[in-house]
Amino acid sequence: MPTKTLKEICGCVHLHTTFSDGGCDCGTIINAAGSAGLDYICVTDHNNLGGRDAGFEGLRSNGVFVLVGYEHNDAKHHNHYLAFGVDRTADGLTDPQEYVDAVKRMGGTGFLAHPAEKRDHIESLPPYPWTRWDVEGFDGIEIWNQISDWMERLRGWHSLTRLFSPNRKLGDAPPDLMERWDTLNRRRFVSAIGGVDAHSRKFRWGPFSCVVFPIDVELRGIRTHLFVDVPEWGDASSMGAALISAMRDGRGFISNFSRGDARGSRILLTDGDGAVRYPGRCDSDDLSGAAEPSFPMKISVELTHKANIALIHNGRKVRSAKAKGVAWEVSEKGLYRVEAHRGTGAWIYSNPFPVGGYPL
Repeated sequence: MPTKTLKEICGCVHLHTTFSDGGCDCGTIINAAGSAGLDYICVTDHNNLGGRDAGFEGLRSNGVFVLVGYEHNDAKHHNHYLAFGVDRTADGLTDPQEYVDAVKRMGGTGFLAHPAEKRDHIESLPPYPWTRWDVEGFDGIEIWNQISDWMERLRGWHSLTRLFSPNRKLGDAPPDLMERWDTLNRRRFVSAIGGVDAHSRKFRWGPFSCVVFPIDVELRGIRTHLFVDVPEWGDASSMGAALISAMRDGRGFISNFSRGDARGSRILLTDGDGAVRYPGRCDSDDLSGAAEPSFPMKISVELTHKANIALIHNGRKVRSAKAKGVAWEVSEKGLYRVEAHRGTGAWIYSNPFPVGGYPL
């Protein structure tokens, strides 16, 4: 078993509140998160830390831990960046390299937000992609964004039913983004998170009103599962740092709750010496020329539901099985990760296991 006793925490990342362009206040989202059984939420309003200033950050009475970060963007509203672990915003900076560097200087951790957005069918809903792929220093990528997927699937009046269920029939993570993520990870470790990008809104037409993107529905879509040290998560004063560390190190996986509750699933790597690792970066992963891996290794998958499971090696599917659990032996260096599909679409994406020193 793993050398450390880690606890799985399941939550939703990238939530907007009335402190920017969201339709729900922090209290409403916290209550909804408790009702959804979440362990944590990450609030990321645009260019402000209002949720923290108002005292919402921390462990709440319903057991939900609230982390407040913020979302930065350039002058064209492209290149959005989710920053966590900072005590102020990088005001006035519009060049992506500058604000990525500023977040790092402040001791923060950052993720590219909805970097692969592409749509041109609704003029009032333009895409906000990441265009500056020359930028260095970001910690991770939001590989699966719930609201981006929803907007890119809107097509005419028959799409109106999707107004009330933004997680209904979610598609897969963008293939071109997954290919880029795999390529980046062969040079250095780049973690992945899933984003809800919640913007619950209430609209009124005369005596009639409706809620678009109901928050209780939004929180039952894309979730990020992380593994944290038990003592750290048990201490309210250390929970924020534990959460950020787990996101930065990619210690976990992403799921679509609408295709099944993935809490309790395990994706582990066991080396030839019997040491067990969770997905994500370990202490030696950033060192080129690291010690030779101890082969043969085994990647084991135990899921909460039967699924089509695939093992990805350096961006290419090398093993697959329709099962609830499977174990595969691996004997080559490189980047390994796991995907699971249920029904017509993706259910789980794991963070990678880098095997061998960089470059992989």
